[in-house]
Amino acid sequence: VVATQSTESSGINAEYGGYKGKDFSAQLTMVNASVINPQGIWVAHYLQSVTDKLALGGELLFQHGMGARNAALTLGGRFRDGDTEFMVKTGEQSTNMGFYVKGNEQVECSVEFEYVKQMGESITTFGYAVDLPKGLSKFRGSIDTDWSVAGVLEKRFEAFPFAFTLSGLLNHKKNQAKFGIGFTIG
Repeated sequence: VVATQSTESSGINAEYGGYKGKDFSAQLTMVNASVINPQGIWVAHYLQSVTDKLALGGELLFQHGMGARNAALTLGGRFRDGDTEFMVKTGEQSTNMGFYVKGNEQVECSVEFEYVKQMGESITTFGYAVDLPKGLSKFRGSIDTDWSVAGVLEKRFEAFPFAFTLSGLLNHKKNQAKFGIGFTIG
């Protein structure tokens, strides 16, 4: 799958949907890329299964524009055993670790830790999802160490091909709140 978009002022945006082989996956993304006026962001991903449960890979990001060139390499791994998954990725700028478990057909939980070196800050997020199949609803939420609480309620309608979504985000530390309403057709 290839998706492209071109505008006169900003260059080409393209995403190669990637290739998924038997034991690996690869993807290339270009944002605001132009060969005539050297600029843009190019990101290449590669993930290789080492065993049935362990996969290792990397991401190379190259940014060119406004007289500067930057490159960043991130390495990571994923361990999956049944309904449990552990992931870690690290690079020069940040480190992420995550843990996910599917409790049963209706409940999923996750924890993510992120450390950003430039800012010297870290944040831990606990997330959950509850599927209510009889009510054709799904509730997802999260809370983090920055005092942000977020939630999304999605209600599907059996007789109609659309879903109604309510979302909210409250950050107690910054005294900010956001609320959203949406409809998804299809």
